[in-house]
Amino acid sequence: MNRHRRIDFRGSSIKTVFLLVDKPMVTPLLTESLKPVFTVDDVLSPYIYVFYASFIVAFLFTPIMRLVALYYGVIDQPDRLRKIHTKPVAYLGGIAVFLGWVAGLAISQVLHIHLTQPNHAQHVIVRMSIVLAGALILCLGLWDDIRGLKPWIKICGQVGAALILLGDGIGSHCAASALGPLFIRMDIVMGITVSPVLAEYITVILSGAMVIAVVVGCCNATNLMDGLDGLCGGVTAVIAAGFLFLAVNLAMYGSGKQINIDGLRVVLALSLMGAVLGFIPYNFNPASIFMGDTGSMFLGFSLATLVIMMTQDNLKWFLAAMVMFALPILDTTLAFARRYVNKRPFFSADRSHFHHQLVSRGFTVKQTVMISYGLSVFFVLLGASIVFMRTRYSVAVYLVVFGSIIVAAYKMGMIHEKPRIVTRRQLGVSPLPQPMAQVEANTVLEVREDDIPTQGTPLIPGTLEHASQSPSTDNAGPHFHRA
Repeated sequence: MNRHRRIDFRGSSIKTVFLLVDKPMVTPLLTESLKPVFTVDDVLSPYIYVFYASFIVAFLFTPIMRLVALYYGVIDQPDRLRKIHTKPVAYLGGIAVFLGWVAGLAISQVLHIHLTQPNHAQHVIVRMSIVLAGALILCLGLWDDIRGLKPWIKICGQVGAALILLGDGIGSHCAASALGPLFIRMDIVMGITVSPVLAEYITVILSGAMVIAVVVGCCNATNLMDGLDGLCGGVTAVIAAGFLFLAVNLAMYGSGKQINIDGLRVVLALSLMGAVLGFIPYNFNPASIFMGDTGSMFLGFSLATLVIMMTQDNLKWFLAAMVMFALPILDTTLAFARRYVNKRPFFSADRSHFHHQLVSRGFTVKQTVMISYGLSVFFVLLGASIVFMRTRYSVAVYLVVFGSIIVAAYKMGMIHEKPRIVTRRQLGVSPLPQPMAQVEANTVLEVREDDIPTQGTPLIPGTLEHASQSPSTDNAGPHFHRA
């Protein structure tokens, strides 16, 4: 008999528990724990009407919100620098997505939970903190679309939404799945015993920081990805489908101990997926309506909420969710790395995101969007495969995949800008030193302040376009990008 000690992090209190483990009994117990308690149909069939409601409401309200946006002049004007579209397009599509999401949550209140137990609610209990925090994110995005907001104000609002979740206990102990094994190894290997009070304090602090980081990171990641017709919505729909897979698996093997949390994760994933799919037909190229920051930040918040709720079970589920969310994460990471390396403000706008670089390499908007969909499907399948691995192997896969992608992006020139400075004589007297078709992607043609040609004079017809000075860009001087 082997005597082991572990720290139990379930619930709000932490206690030390002694386990007596008989080696011959370990394998049968592990095998037994892998048997599903429910089937996929048992978990999914009671909640499928959530998808119906969210899809129908978003599909019907999207053209209505387009008319409202046109009536009040809430329109996105092309700037001929970062925005690919050439005609003004209505905003407010994000409100239709939010309404579809809320409709899905509302219909879940009349549906039976997938396991009825004595002294338990007959339906999934939706935490109002999730709805309130989502509404706060929606209002921030709406105000930004109509009036404009400074980046630090949006971040403060996102932090506020995270604090609303934490105040209701959502994610307040999500770091316990990673800290628990760490404390156990510290006790067994190094002989360092962490007191329950200190362990609780460390868990709450790190969990709070983790929730804030996930909410702020996801909101800004989806916001930065919203650069082409149908891109952000389609990628979010793929990720939501992957999160639905994770939620259903957690419910299948949950043995009914956290019946409401298991059901709530499934409901949140279904409502998000249905709302986005109801909006995409209007947003796919050529788009008749945009979701704006209203929708892009809200989609990020919805995905962040699911990530936080999955993290509470096991570190492996957090890794799987992050792999599924890899495309927005990588695009955001590369964007900030590029701005840091090139000494540009972190919140400055540019046209060097992943989708912009695909377009600059000759792909059409539709091809770029479909490539992004394909990459999202790949990451979702990779994240799903992590579920069937041990956590230690999942971490190895996570590090290899993300490390390889970052190195590949660096070699492809997605981080370093390559400036080419020319004079007015070169522009006015002779063509550029080499044809535009031979200029490498992500090359920036920089013209000094005193060398800018007369406004309206084309540099090389059909190859370069004049860059308008955007308020969100830095003041390092105007740049001319590839068309």
